[in-house]
Amino acid sequence: MPRLPPVPRPAAAASTSTPDIVAELGRIISTRRWNKGAAYKRLAPSVTAAHVADLFRAPPAPLHPATALAYFEWVGRRPGFRHTTASHAALLQLLARRRAPANYDKLVVSMISCSDTAEDMREVVDAIQAIRRTGGARLALSPKCYNLALRSLSRFDMTEHMGKVYSQLVQDGLLPDTVTYNTMIMAYCKEGSLAIAQRYFQLLRESGMELDTFTCNALVLGYCRTGDLRKACWLLLMMPLLGCRRNEYSYTIVIQGLCEARRVWESLVLLSMMQQDACSPNLRTYTLLIKGLCKEDRIDDARVLLDDLPQRGVFPSVRTYNTMIDGYCKSGRTKDALGIKSLMEGNGCDPDDWTYNSLIHGLCDGKTDEAEELLNSAIARGFTPTVVTFTNIINGYCKAERIDDALRVKNIMMSSKCKLDLQAYGVLINVLVKKDRIKEAKETLNEIFANGLAPNVVIYTSIIDGYCKLGKVGAALEVFKLMEREGCRPNVWTYSSLIYGLIRDQKLHKAMALITKMQEDGITPGVITYTTLIQGQCNRHDFDNAFRLFEMMEQNGLTPDEQAYNVLTDALCKSRRAEEAYSFLVRKGVVLTEVTYTSLIDGFSKAGNTDFAATLIEKMINEGCKPDSYTYSVLLHALCKQKKLHQALPILDQMTLRGIKCNIVSYTILIDEMIREGKHDHAKRLFSEMTSSGQMPSATTYTVFINSYCKIGQIEEAEHLIGEMERGGVSPDVVTYNVFIDGCGHMGYMDRAFSTLKRMIDASCEPNYWTYCLLLKHFLKTSLGNAHYVDASGLWNWIELDTVWRLLDRMVKYGVNPTVETYGSIITGFCKATRLEEACALLDHMFGKGISPNEEIYTMLIKCCCDTKHFKKALSFVSNMIDCRFQPHLESYQYLITGLCDEGDYDKAKSLFCELLGMDYNHNEVVWKILNDGLLKAGHVDICSQLLSAMENRQCHINTQTYAMVTNSMHEASGSVVSELRGEAA
Repeated sequence: MPRLPPVPRPAAAASTSTPDIVAELGRIISTRRWNKGAAYKRLAPSVTAAHVADLFRAPPAPLHPATALAYFEWVGRRPGFRHTTASHAALLQLLARRRAPANYDKLVVSMISCSDTAEDMREVVDAIQAIRRTGGARLALSPKCYNLALRSLSRFDMTEHMGKVYSQLVQDGLLPDTVTYNTMIMAYCKEGSLAIAQRYFQLLRESGMELDTFTCNALVLGYCRTGDLRKACWLLLMMPLLGCRRNEYSYTIVIQGLCEARRVWESLVLLSMMQQDACSPNLRTYTLLIKGLCKEDRIDDARVLLDDLPQRGVFPSVRTYNTMIDGYCKSGRTKDALGIKSLMEGNGCDPDDWTYNSLIHGLCDGKTDEAEELLNSAIARGFTPTVVTFTNIINGYCKAERIDDALRVKNIMMSSKCKLDLQAYGVLINVLVKKDRIKEAKETLNEIFANGLAPNVVIYTSIIDGYCKLGKVGAALEVFKLMEREGCRPNVWTYSSLIYGLIRDQKLHKAMALITKMQEDGITPGVITYTTLIQGQCNRHDFDNAFRLFEMMEQNGLTPDEQAYNVLTDALCKSRRAEEAYSFLVRKGVVLTEVTYTSLIDGFSKAGNTDFAATLIEKMINEGCKPDSYTYSVLLHALCKQKKLHQALPILDQMTLRGIKCNIVSYTILIDEMIREGKHDHAKRLFSEMTSSGQMPSATTYTVFINSYCKIGQIEEAEHLIGEMERGGVSPDVVTYNVFIDGCGHMGYMDRAFSTLKRMIDASCEPNYWTYCLLLKHFLKTSLGNAHYVDASGLWNWIELDTVWRLLDRMVKYGVNPTVETYGSIITGFCKATRLEEACALLDHMFGKGISPNEEIYTMLIKCCCDTKHFKKALSFVSNMIDCRFQPHLESYQYLITGLCDEGDYDKAKSLFCELLGMDYNHNEVVWKILNDGLLKAGHVDICSQLLSAMENRQCHINTQTYAMVTNSMHEASGSVVSELRGEAA
């Protein structure tokens, strides 16, 4: 049963009395017949227990012990006056110091009776020790007094002080009795210190005293608290043989232990045994059983027991009903939980705060409107909602993504002067970010600061994670900086979210730099972090670095998981390096899973080795890995690419026999190949089969048909199909629009092509590089006359700027203003053709329109400058990037530094390298990309050695594996150069 809070009373330890009152009181009491005089009557109403304590402590204690004792007893009888432990302690010290005769037992018992806190009991222990220390054996207390002190200390779980009092009792030459030992045993058993309890039990046995029920119950409790239910049950069964009768408490202790251990069926056995033992189960026993049944999801059994209680002569309390309500709510049966509330009200048991909070929490899982209605009803009945109550409702609305309702409840909460806590703010911010309501998320974060709260790492990280998932990595980095400024340390989740966001934003170099920062913050990157970085390197087809990261992960004592292997395998297979992927997995002894097999089948299929891919499917089945629809789709795709439709179609039958449903990807692959082979009727029949099987066409499926219409010039039919897919809830993607624009261009319908561009942008579908290539191709073709054929792949080698300017003007005419992506696509085309002059002209045109270049444009221009050996221009672009707060990619530095060394400008290369070391890059990646993959592959061994020394001098973080790799590469390169020189000399 929970302990009630103590009645407030004046503090005892510190003096709160007025010196004048204490001095005057001392003078009055020192006179004869002081209690009859007018002086005391005038002073008496002002005298408190604090004054009395100070009076007895006043040096050099002028009061005679007898006078002090008499006054203490006299003033204690005054109406409204109550002695404190401090006033008792002061008197006891005065009496013991003078070794004055007094009933010390009575005084200590009185002191214990007015002890309401653990601090009060500490004063009691100090007083007992002071009596023994100053008064000696002649002032020794009785065993009864000591036992009372022990029981009172036990009430506050003060076992350490109990040990001191017990020692004092023994030192006084007193013999502990059964009460003493039972009190000590029970206290240590409650605490779970069974070893100490057993020592006192042994002392009890050695003293020749008989065990009683209390002793055994205490030990049973101790065994239950330490989880040794076997011994608890054994002792319960042995109690009659030990001469101890079992009572309701004996059984209830063990029933509680078994229920908490989810062994409720054994508890029910004890219940039957208890009734046979003439022990009547009490309400607590039944409440524990109901709770245990609910924990084991035996809700209906718990309800049967609850309904049966009145017939057993036991009437449920609010706690019993609450236990049942909690069980129903946790099982999602909120209707039944509300039924219990009605039942308890019908039985005259009023719901308490716990009842309402439990019901509201349960209803908030899908029935938040009902939860709010219940809250309003409860408030009308006097219920005071807490921050937990409101947070549950806010959380419920947030789960249902009803953010406006959540914000409404938040405002109600604040108007009721109930402040939100960090958990509530965290829930709100999380859903605001998820719903892309970034402005409100920022406002909520500011509100946290305004309310004097400090956002924790969970709140900051949820915002960062949300931003990163929405592709707003710049905003995520701003929150990260704010987090650091406010002194909140990021955790692994924070860094993992940022790394994911940066890689998604194609800023791998920044993601790699975070590894170094993590380590500086004392956070060890985990497998997930490394796997994300490996994915980033694979996305850039930088497999050497991906393997290096893999090795670094293993070197740091981490075991790559299935996802890590799958990422690397899938990327290698997609790059037509399936054999390398397969060899890697075999070398590592990896057990292949469905996902791994599918990646390998896809890789070998795309490499043209469909026979081995089919063999892998059989091997996969033999090893107990069931192929899914995606596994077969990759094989179908490979066969169709090789014009083997006749081999692909039987695979559908094979899938059916194996109980695998053909997915939308597989259908689309086959439809596409049928159309390519001119089998339009077959394609339409397969399309009908697909829709009738419940597979909804995707944008890719529609695009296959749109492409076929465009190729034969049926633009109207193609456009009608676009409208049909939109009406069917399928949004055209960039490929769909590109196919249609290309079709319009082939037919010379340039107005329709530009209208489609406008339609595309209005639908929030961002045009890509190929969109502008197609527009330029057909725009140029129209300008030259339809007799001329224009190849998009060679377009950038000879297209003139004049054509580009006319294209941009035509876009504006159709209400499409060129964006940074527009300029970026065209600049990319010119840079790929190494036409730096035209690319720079477009850059100037951008600036003239007030459009600032993005990071990708600068990166393309730097590469183009290096390809055309315009290194001075490249350096200026690097400076411009840094001025715009962009961080140049390490590849840009690789091109520049290697190019400068090729030109013999080693000083400038070294200066540039030292500058980049002062920026946020991962130093291992710097070695990989610039020293090893750049300078050494270009044969610049000496400068590579100098730059490595520069890194060592700056104490850059390079792991041993990376250092060994680059030094070995330098030795090999040096040996190769010597061999070449010897060959030339010969």
